[in-house]
Amino acid sequence: MCGIAGSTIASAAVLASMRDRLRHRGPDGTGLWQNEEGGPGLTHTRLAVIDLSPAAAQPMTSDCGRYVLSFNGEIYNYLDLRAQLESKGEQFRSESDTEVLLVLLRREGTQALGRLVGMFAFALWDREKKEMLLVRDRLGIKPLVYAPLSGGNLAFASEIHALKAHPGIDLGVDREALSEFLACLYVPAPKTIHRGIRKLPPGQMLRWRDGKFQIERYWRPQFTGGRQIKVAEAVEELLPAIRLAVVDRMVADVPIGCFLSGGIDSSVIAALMAENARRQGGRPINTFTMTFNEAAYDERHWARRVADDLGSNHTELAAGAGLTGLLDDTVSGFGEPFGNPTALLIHDLSRRTREYVTVALAGDGGDEVFAGYPRYRGGLLAARYRRLPDWLRGRVVEPLSRFIPESTRGRHSLRRVREFVAGANYCDSEMYASWVEYFDPAERHALLGGDGARPERPIAELYEKAPSSQPLDAMQQTDLLSFLPGNLLAYGDAMSMRHGLELRLPLIDHRVIEAVQRLSPELRFQGGMKTLLKAVARRLLPASVVDRRKRGFNPPMGVWLKNDLADLVAERLTPKTMASAGLAWEPVARLLDEQRNGRRDHSLKIWSLLVLDAWRTAQ
Repeated sequence: MCGIAGSTIASAAVLASMRDRLRHRGPDGTGLWQNEEGGPGLTHTRLAVIDLSPAAAQPMTSDCGRYVLSFNGEIYNYLDLRAQLESKGEQFRSESDTEVLLVLLRREGTQALGRLVGMFAFALWDREKKEMLLVRDRLGIKPLVYAPLSGGNLAFASEIHALKAHPGIDLGVDREALSEFLACLYVPAPKTIHRGIRKLPPGQMLRWRDGKFQIERYWRPQFTGGRQIKVAEAVEELLPAIRLAVVDRMVADVPIGCFLSGGIDSSVIAALMAENARRQGGRPINTFTMTFNEAAYDERHWARRVADDLGSNHTELAAGAGLTGLLDDTVSGFGEPFGNPTALLIHDLSRRTREYVTVALAGDGGDEVFAGYPRYRGGLLAARYRRLPDWLRGRVVEPLSRFIPESTRGRHSLRRVREFVAGANYCDSEMYASWVEYFDPAERHALLGGDGARPERPIAELYEKAPSSQPLDAMQQTDLLSFLPGNLLAYGDAMSMRHGLELRLPLIDHRVIEAVQRLSPELRFQGGMKTLLKAVARRLLPASVVDRRKRGFNPPMGVWLKNDLADLVAERLTPKTMASAGLAWEPVARLLDEQRNGRRDHSLKIWSLLVLDAWRTAQ
């Protein structure tokens, strides 16, 4: 796990500056390759996880001297690939997965991508063709941003902050991107908040040559399955796939652990880690849980039960409102506004976990892959609701729903009922967008003064492009291309790498996704959310853990805004600061008033505005 950066035209000093801004991602070493001053160059900062020796240092040049690779990530099946390559006469000078990737690319070109199991973002320079290849992994676990330059040149990096060290990039605010941030609380790919910087989307590669570049997709999820089998049969297929994904991610030459909330996702991973450790005759696994004073958010009891059942070395780490003091540092980790406050938790959890281990497995992606969000149930119920008589919906249900109260203490059921009723009469794509977006188009229009607010929703556009019109297929497909990479994976990578901690995510192994997406929607949601993962969990965990009520990993932001954060809100959200951010004050004042009076829970909207101001003042 590392940081990478480079350019097709830059001085060694610029390359070194980009590299140095990525030292937190790779505290164990740095490298810079450039054939000639002012020409193409690659840089690297190294977090040594596999093969800690200098032989694995990067950028790495092929034996023939033609190819140079700067690689961020892990190839989990590198030992199998290496054995296959050795059987064909290849020899290796290191024990690293980087060298296996380099040899594979030399032999097979981009056809090799289909053989990789892992998370990665890499740049490969072909000295003979004078061609730069940029590739991002299938799900978008590892980030990669790039900037087209004058004269047809190109610069790229793992992070926006590093890329900004390169001259000639338009760093003006993209108002359309700002509008999409307000909608999603993150800027969806391919945009960033800057006009001149773009994200390479997941599962895509960029090829630059002779002053021109083209982008093409090499993989995408395809939730179009229709396999009708029994749940027990599905478990017989999925359990080995998940077990393999976990075992693959336990390969390391450094200490490893697991984030454990006591929920299904992390508990399944911990159980399979413990199973593998016992099989290998190793020591108990390390598990880490964040605790809260607010009971509605705290899961320590369930995490302890799982840890006790597995016999893990368990560590509890207390969260508190003091975490909000990390606001400015958290924002700097993204290089652009990012409004999900769970990033604060991962920031602190990663910092303290890094004191014990270098690698941690986590359950990110379980909800998207195994249909674990309440909104999936809503999408399936919408068709039934629309069959109610128009007069009943329009004159009774909808007017009454506007009076449903909201809680700022972590209880969201009533709010979800109101949101369901408000959105269920839209077409499916607009309905889904209304549930997952925050500031709606009208609010964005008001905030931006009529400038930059697109009438369509970015999530609705993705939904409409889904290959299946079946609601569950389309919802999961949309989330795997938007909410997962743009939100969960973005804060997981940015905050863990802030502290040189490598996160590994077994539940979004592409082999697991491909096995799930072939199954029918009726099977995936048979009896409720996470039907299949719960069935897998029953083979590994106590029934009380499997059947407990779901809780998300979120901070009690409503409580914090009312108490500990009240002064920060008053200081940072003012007519002057909002005008400096390009936003109108009246809609903000209305949000604050409704939050103070308890009429609506605008916690995440208010936090996103705090983030926007923190990002603006840091520029």
